[in-house]
Amino acid sequence: MKIKRSVVLFIIVLLLTACNFFSRPQLQSPPLKFAYSAWPGFFPIAIAQEKGFFTSQGVKVETFVRENGEGLLADFGAGKFDGIFSSLGEIIPISATNNSTVRLILMTAESAGADAIVAQPQIKAIADLKGKTIGVGLGSFGELFVTRMLEQNGINTDQVTFVNASGEQIPDRLKSNTIQAGHSWEPYVSQVVKTGSRVLFTSKQTPGLMPDVMTFQRKVLRERPADIQAFVRAWFQAVEYWQTHSQEGNAIIGKVLKIPPDTISLEGVKFLTLSDNRRAFTPGNKTDSLSYTAQVYGDFFVRTGNLTRPPDINKLLDPSFIK
Repeated sequence: MKIKRSVVLFIIVLLLTACNFFSRPQLQSPPLKFAYSAWPGFFPIAIAQEKGFFTSQGVKVETFVRENGEGLLADFGAGKFDGIFSSLGEIIPISATNNSTVRLILMTAESAGADAIVAQPQIKAIADLKGKTIGVGLGSFGELFVTRMLEQNGINTDQVTFVNASGEQIPDRLKSNTIQAGHSWEPYVSQVVKTGSRVLFTSKQTPGLMPDVMTFQRKVLRERPADIQAFVRAWFQAVEYWQTHSQEGNAIIGKVLKIPPDTISLEGVKFLTLSDNRRAFTPGNKTDSLSYTAQVYGDFFVRTGNLTRPPDINKLLDPSFIK
């Protein structure tokens, strides 16, 4: 009888414990807040979200699209987003002042012709730029890009005038003649070409100089490594989907970004595979190495006065999520 009574008591305790367990609210991680601008190299994230790839890989993600890239970068630097897509050149200034808070974990794509220097019709060659005004995002990857073009053609930067202008402003600035040439990208390049302007130089002529990267706050990487790994898997899944289902992918992207699907093009954009990333994160002395290219940007920004010191590249790059 004592045994039966003890068994009954044991069962009651188990039931009470189970009820308490199941009635307790289950804690869940909040969605990763991830921001990007409307650049083709970032578009697969729209597919990952709409096709449910993030969910199937086991992570919740809330995405934000910003037209103003400078505002996006400022908000990320202030910690308002967990992660962002940007060009390598755009993340360098942030990392130079926030070495302990941001980490670059993936090279997503590179501009291989999509960025261009466009000029008014009367400028027929790069040599004609001497004495002219060039619009470019000062203190950004674009400034290094334009400088490289000039250097490769024997022109010093003091032989031209730089004015600060973003890529989307270039068509109007060319039309108003406040600049005679400028750095831009699609779809703006096609817009100015239709009006008679010409392409003088593209990123195809500076291989590896303009990579796109995925960057997260260090705290998020430390506290949610499984979620970040799931995010990376979903990214590669979305890239592969777009490459094998281009029309459906374009339709999804057009819907999310509110742009006509027939204007979406991957021309001049090269997506990087996992093996590409492993090579890119290997130290080297050419622009196929992220550490080398990051140092090129850091030194350039210090030389132009945009930074007082280059970033600590070893702190910026985190290859653990591609290994």
